[in-house]
Amino acid sequence: MTVKWNGANLIKTIAENEAGATKFYRAIAEEARIGEKFFELLAQDEEKHEKIYNALLKRFEKNIEIELEESDAKYMDLLIEANNPFDDELIEKAKKMWDKSQIFEIAEQAERDAVLFVSELQRLYPDMAAEEMAIISKEEKSHLQKVLERKRESQPMFGRGM
Repeated sequence: MTVKWNGANLIKTIAENEAGATKFYRAIAEEARIGEKFFELLAQDEEKHEKIYNALLKRFEKNIEIELEESDAKYMDLLIEANNPFDDELIEKAKKMWDKSQIFEIAEQAERDAVLFVSELQRLYPDMAAEEMAIISKEEKSHLQKVLERKRESQPMFGRGM
């Protein structure tokens, strides 16, 4: 059975995630011991993405309702509901973390979520700013790759299974 589903909350959630990631990355960028340039570059991209998503929401808000299978609509609603964006408490905790791998774990989860959400948006709305979404998707996957590489590099050599 199909139901009407409004994707406005999906785009709002993605924009909020991008804003939270920007704030997180900027807070970490201020901590020189972690790698301020790397995180500032991520913050700049996330800030740009947030602006794109907010513009998309304004442009498509009147034409954003689609038909979905009921199970798919429930899945999307749960994905949005279970979203765990950055909050000030997490950002403050992260600023005090001394283990770089913990910072990279948080960043990894943020980038995995970003890849998942943009993939779902592309799947549900393939004609919605397809070119912009393809660029964002590529950038988010690149962010994830870079974070994973940095995370691996930050782990001590012993215990890696040489």
